Amino acid sequence: MFSALKGATVSRESLTEHQRAQMLALMQVCYAGVSAERFSRDLDEKQYVILLSARRTGELVGFSTLRVAEERVDGRPVEVVFSGDTVIHPDYWGQKELQVRFGRFMLARKLRRPLRPLHWLLLSAGYKTYLLAVNHFPRTVPRHDWEAPVERVSFLRALAVRWFGTQYDEGKGTVRFTGAHYRVRDGVSPIDREAAAHPHIGFFARSNPGHVEGEELVCLAEIRARDLMWALCELSMKQVRLWTRRGLRLIGVRARA
Repeated sequence: MFSALKGATVSRESLTEHQRAQMLALMQVCYAGVSAERFSRDLDEKQYVILLSARRTGELVGFSTLRVAEERVDGRPVEVVFSGDTVIHPDYWGQKELQVRFGRFMLARKLRRPLRPLHWLLLSAGYKTYLLAVNHFPRTVPRHDWEAPVERVSFLRALAVRWFGTQYDEGKGTVRFTGAHYRVRDGVSPIDREAAAHPHIGFFARSNPGHVEGEELVCLAEIRARDLMWALCELSMKQVRLWTRRGLRLIGVRARA
């Protein structure tokens, strides 16, 4: 058995016009307010893209854009990886290929300079993106069960001010982009009563009540090698369990035929 998805991490310059058009169409499936100009501008600011394709058909069904930058904390260089547009078609939710590909990318960045701090900056307009950070990286800001050092919070705020300017609300810790911007379409990954009972999801909803209008929570996760290795092992085990369940269901169907 194999994953229903196959992934590849490519440079943004290597994308074909057809791939860019597929990416835009996919964004428009899951998000409202997506314009071609805004999408193209965001994409051109990134250096890398994780592409996810359906293994059976080759159709593009997900992607995530990545920007890598060097910043400084108290005079020391740190590397920041920023996740831009990220989407997976709802038919493929539950697959772990994106997380695995992202983990491998971050591990490669970490191994290039093991002693240099590595951080993941992400904007969360939906709770699923937020969960990717808090479920795998304990030192994520903000989260309900960890009080970050003052220096880490200050770094996050200064970074957000530099990168997002007046669109960043320091008091709320969110970004609301001026002009037309994306928002999750109604009915796509809603926070219902059951979801809100989850501690992390409830915290996200309280921290970013404007997410339904496209407001995004600014998050910063410290990427430590041991957290990455543990996350990759956990994701691999979840994928194996998924393949096993699907294999058993297929055997059952064939046995009844």
